[in-house]
Amino acid sequence: MKLNSKKELTPVVFGETSVKILKTRIGANILTFEQHWHDRLELHLIKSGCLHLCCNEQDVLVNAGELSIVSPTMLHSGKSGNEGYECYVIMFEVADLYNGTVSAKQYIEPIINGDIKFKYKTDNKEIITLANQIVEMQLNHKGYHPLETVGRLYRLLGLLCEHCIDNSNSSPPKFESFDNVINYINSNFTKAISSLSISKHFGYDESYFCRKFKKSTGITVTNYIKMQRLEHARSLLEKTDESVRHIAISCGFIDAAYFTNCFKSMYKLSPTKYRNNHHQKNKEPYQ
Repeated sequence: MKLNSKKELTPVVFGETSVKILKTRIGANILTFEQHWHDRLELHLIKSGCLHLCCNEQDVLVNAGELSIVSPTMLHSGKSGNEGYECYVIMFEVADLYNGTVSAKQYIEPIINGDIKFKYKTDNKEIITLANQIVEMQLNHKGYHPLETVGRLYRLLGLLCEHCIDNSNSSPPKFESFDNVINYINSNFTKAISSLSISKHFGYDESYFCRKFKKSTGITVTNYIKMQRLEHARSLLEKTDESVRHIAISCGFIDAAYFTNCFKSMYKLSPTKYRNNHHQKNKEPYQ
């Protein structure tokens, strides 16, 4: 099941090769992109510094010379390290490469559907070299036919399937009936809700509900509620002058100390430090 409230709505415009390259340089300790998901495959080829990538519930440090892998429909966010980072973002729609061949049905279709997901990063030399080639071909069009780039995208998917499939992170069966549960949580996360109260509200046994929710979304119901509360708290820290304690309570946390610990775990900064950094940057847009 997709968490629709976090879906990226701004479309990416692809050219004739179905791939888009974005060169970006990010300063130190900046929330580069907020928690969201999209249907495309997105790779971050780190050239210097490091990217703190949060995929579902896991924090992943992607260093220079490594490639992050954000699978389609994966909930993720990113933050720069103490020295910032420079990278090339490689984006393409896997669905554009689908055809009627047996291999496409066996591999590309499951990637599109979310049944195949990849490990969050790789330092495989062959994959890194190929990613650099795709960047070079896309940014320097002279001498390269568009089909050469498309061919390398197929090669890239082949190498990812050969070396980077994460069986432990493959999407479980989807339970579309849980959409109303997600909508309920999104509307009530600031209240004193829990897995027990939600399961009772929808007439589930709690243990059954928790198992199905984890299978359906990839994260536990408790952590999903916490993530929603933290995202809302982050927004309030940026937009209001309310005290940390007031924000914590208004977002559904039991006390300010617990909120601070959760916030630091998620964003690598205390709420006060995050607010100060945000105000110092005067809401400068992310690159």
